[in-house]
Amino acid sequence: MSKVKFLPLLFVVLLCFAAPVLSADQISYTSQPDQVAVFLNDIAFVRDDITLPGGADVQVVLPSTAFVDTLILRENGERVADYRINRSAGPAVLEWQSGVDSDVREVSLEYLLSGIGWIPKYDMWLADDAGTGEADSDGIDETVEFDFFAQITNTALTLDAIDVRLIAGRVDISQQIDAIAAASTNQIIAGYAAPGQPSAATVGAATIQHVYEVGNISAEPGDTVYVSLTENTLLARRLLVWNSRVDNQVTIIYKVLNETMLPFTEGVVRTYQSNLFVGSDFVELTPIGGEGSITVGMLQDVRVSRSETQLSRDAVFTQDTQYIVELTLTSFANRPYSLDVVDTYPADSNNFEFGITPERELGNLLRWSIELQPGETLNIRYSYLA
Repeated sequence: MSKVKFLPLLFVVLLCFAAPVLSADQISYTSQPDQVAVFLNDIAFVRDDITLPGGADVQVVLPSTAFVDTLILRENGERVADYRINRSAGPAVLEWQSGVDSDVREVSLEYLLSGIGWIPKYDMWLADDAGTGEADSDGIDETVEFDFFAQITNTALTLDAIDVRLIAGRVDISQQIDAIAAASTNQIIAGYAAPGQPSAATVGAATIQHVYEVGNISAEPGDTVYVSLTENTLLARRLLVWNSRVDNQVTIIYKVLNETMLPFTEGVVRTYQSNLFVGSDFVELTPIGGEGSITVGMLQDVRVSRSETQLSRDAVFTQDTQYIVELTLTSFANRPYSLDVVDTYPADSNNFEFGITPERELGNLLRWSIELQPGETLNIRYSYLA
């Protein structure tokens, strides 16, 4: 529950630092939010609750980074029908006449502002002997220590024990949030009354994947605050993949099972092993019960190479090129490895011939699932016309 600021006229001397009274029926106050919903891209939606005496002229100084056209002003749960923004003194000042139908008025201000944002901070620890065991029947062969922190940055205003929610999503600021948006294509299809061209941008739209409740946070402008969201030991599958078209080494990928009570929003995971930092990688949005893919480095004891030969094949009415591809893997390890080898081919290819038959997948992808024995050199050879 948010705190409520009560500003009675009888105690203006005690509260003059926050809400100085300019006259017997005028109140001035600097907006200080009680609730903040923070998006990933340095935008926040804030709510400020105030208790005021009825019948007073009210002036509220808004934060310098507020998008004033997003302001929603209510008294006793009803929208205030007549208010103005005064910029004559520099900062945006909200002015209105408080209602007189009650001695006390419950006022709320809601608006968007820039200068407060957050990003996920993921840290993953591998066991010192990670990758040396054999997978069980479910393909789960290891556990990892996985920490999920929120990194909250504040450059906008003082936050004093306010209720914070973190939004896994972004507000579209490709154009000004307070700009007038052109009609969207869907509005026109539905019969939008005003003529005009469709807008390429959805102005001010928010994409929300999840809302993380973190409780009360205090921060001064310039502060970066770290809050733990979850710390767990998670099951993981260790996969070895050689993308032969683009990589000259076998990639080690951990498929980490999210067994926590929170989804993992997209972000960067930093990985550690044997008290060393071993790399970082992007992890996609991972729902509860899903697997996130995290690259943790390259396999050092397997050497790989790809060669491609082109031969001209002329016929009476056609001229084709035959491509001969050879993929070579050599193991220097003392243990067998299960690997996936993948390659791609042009869309107009035909007349394939394979030494080892692969799985053919969408995106013109060929996949070989192989077992590479200690000390073995394996050649995968195929050809096609294009």
